[in-house]
Order: sequence, then structure tokens, then C-alpha cells
Amino acid sequence: MSAGVRTTTFLVAAVLLAAPLGAGSSFAEDTVKIGYAGALTGPVSYLGNDMRRGAEMAIEKINAGGGVRGRKLELVVRDDEHDPVKTVASYRQLIERQNVVAMMGATNSAAMLAVTPLLNDQFKIPTICVHTDANDIINNQAAKEKRDSYLFRLGMFGRGQADFLVDSMVKTFGLQKIALLTWTSGWGTIGRHELTRRLGELGMTPVADETFDSGDTDMTAQLLKIKAAGADVILNYSTVPEAVAIFKSQRKVGGTPTPFASAWGIAVPALYKAGGDLIDGTINSNVVTVDGPQPPARQAAIEAYRAKYKQDFDEPAGYFDAYDAMGLFAAVMEKVGFEPEAIRAGLENLPSFHGLVLDVDRPPFTHDQHDSFTGKDMMLGRWTSGKFLKIAADNGALYVSPSGSDKAFIDPKTFALK
Repeated sequence: MSAGVRTTTFLVAAVLLAAPLGAGSSFAEDTVKIGYAGALTGPVSYLGNDMRRGAEMAIEKINAGGGVRGRKLELVVRDDEHDPVKTVASYRQLIERQNVVAMMGATNSAAMLAVTPLLNDQFKIPTICVHTDANDIINNQAAKEKRDSYLFRLGMFGRGQADFLVDSMVKTFGLQKIALLTWTSGWGTIGRHELTRRLGELGMTPVADETFDSGDTDMTAQLLKIKAAGADVILNYSTVPEAVAIFKSQRKVGGTPTPFASAWGIAVPALYKAGGDLIDGTINSNVVTVDGPQPPARQAAIEAYRAKYKQDFDEPAGYFDAYDAMGLFAAVMEKVGFEPEAIRAGLENLPSFHGLVLDVDRPPFTHDQHDSFTGKDMMLGRWTSGKFLKIAADNGALYVSPSGSDKAFIDPKTFALK
């Protein structure tokens, strides 16, 4: 890549990562509006609000550094209460009345599936999803027909996450007897399907395939069947309350608990707040953690968040993916302007992107690939004394760094620290 292309590509990323907050700029009178409808109230408001904070803090940085082509960006927000019906209404209002030129996706996969045909066939507004993992949001009808799709994703997605989780357990940890323990609702059903599919592609079948319902508080029966099957590891899709019920039931079962690895739905601080030391040793997939050693730019953003909001993160992945989504929009707008169609095409033609989570020397998107993350961009973390620490490798030996520079090695068979 030439120096000129690299300079252009990273122009806005540099503004995001380095511009001081509060720097003065001269702007055109009209702002460029980006819309966001998500759960700002209700049981998943922790997610919706951290996504909002990530987008707003990124926009503050961009505007403090001079904006985009001399114009301010503005995030226009609506609370959809995690309700797909309200999401559709909010999207119509933001696009038809607020004249947004781009959108950040909602907090609910069902909501995004509801608005996808509207975005592709009626409104034609580019949208980056940061926390909805249903495959068909991106693998939508327009994409299947090789038409232009306006839906992009910066975050985990069903098929890719299941591949990463299974491959990590089988190929990295060397575990062969895989048990499934999944939620019968929502993304749990998708997760079970995708885990089973990936195991089948590797010529494997689960030694146990157990499920649980929303609100279940005793998983003893399922765990006894899994233990009787001689499982090496439990692969799980759940929400925090049911996950904590599993950990409590493991204690009731007694003996050495079966190692437990889960998709990113429970890789949040709320898990430790609810489960305490019961979750120690649990492994989750994710794209980012705010615990342990961090790159300098991300560490600065972590400190800025805590200083601004006087709290720790509720949903780090939602925050940082939203932050990078604004960086992607700004980088594209700097090159192609503010027309929605130009922004959509521009997202497919960025040669690279260096954000706080997505940091790649390849195109983040192409016309036929609207999921930005690959398995190489995902991570595993281990809950260790209340911290979600990234798992790294030293000559094949897996470890975490509880105090920053040390290496606490992980037993791949038990997930315990050696």
C-alpha cells in the first residue's frame, strides 16, 4: 500500500485516537446526522447505553479534531426499549424526519431483522450493527441476490463465533468430548444450531446436548448427564441469570466441575457481579476486554470513559464496537462525502482500518463480505479474580496476565491456573 493511501485511510482514525477533547474548530452550520435506536431503558439498557456512550465519545473526538470535511457529526438517538415494533417506528422517524445519512444498529437481533428489508429496499441507508449477531442480518435477501446491501456488522456474529469457540476448544485446547448446554430461547437456539454444525464439519458430535429455559434456576439434572457422558468441556449460550444458575448447580453437583466456555453474551461485568467467585476459571469468547494489559490508545479511551461517567463499563464490547463504527463512518465520509449511497460503497472500499478494537491491514468490508471480524480478530478471555483477562500463548502454552506483566499459565484440560 502506498504512503498516500495509508495516510488517507488513517486520517480519521488518527483524529479519533489522538485529538484532545475540547479542541476548538470552525464548522459549517449544518451537522451530519447519524441515527441510533436502541434499548436505553429496560432490562438490557446497560447495553444500549454503553453503545450510545461509545458512539458519542467517538463523535466528540472527531468533532474536536475538526469534524469531517469541516462539518460536525451528530448522533440522533431514540429509545426503542429493545422492542422490534418500536425499532421500526424509530428507524422511520430518524430517516424520514431527522434525515440521518447513516445508522448504528439496534440492540436486538429481531429488531434488526425487521428493519433490514426497509434499509435495503426502501430507505437505502448504510447501517453498521455492533451488537446483533443473527446471521441473516448480513446474509440477507439482497446479499443472497448479489445486490447492494446496506447492512454491515462490526462485532460477533452467530456462525463466526460458533466456529471460533469450537475451534478454540478442539484445536487450541485439545478437547474432544464436547457437551452443549444452551438456552431454548433467542440466540441460544441459533447458538446450538451453529455449534452442532461446526462440530459436524469437524466430524464430531456432542457427547451431551442439554438445554434450559428462561428463568430456570436449577441445572443439576443437565449437569449430571454431562458429567456422566465424560465431557471435557461445556459449550454454552445463555444470559447472565441462567449462567449463574449453572455455576450454582455445579457446586451442588460437587466434585471437579466440568470446564465451561461460553459465547460472548455473558462476557460482561454483570456476570461477576452476579456470580462472584463461582465464575472464576470460566472462559468466554469476545472481541475486547478492558481488564489486563491494553494498547495505549485503548487504555486512554478506558480512562476517559471512567473519568466522564464515574463508573466502570457495563458492556465493553458494545462501547468499543460503537466507537469504531463512528470511526468507520468518519473515515469513509472524509473520502466520499455524505450521500448514503456513497457511504455504503465507501465502506466496501476502505483498504484498511485501525480502530480501538478492529485493527486490520485488510479491507474491513468488501461488496460480498459485510462482517468485519474474522476468527483471527476474536479473543478468548478467562475470568480470573473478577477480571476478564485475555488468553495469550507462549510457545503454545496458554496464559493470562493478572497483574500486567506476569504470566499465569492455564491447564488446558481444567482451565485452572497452574
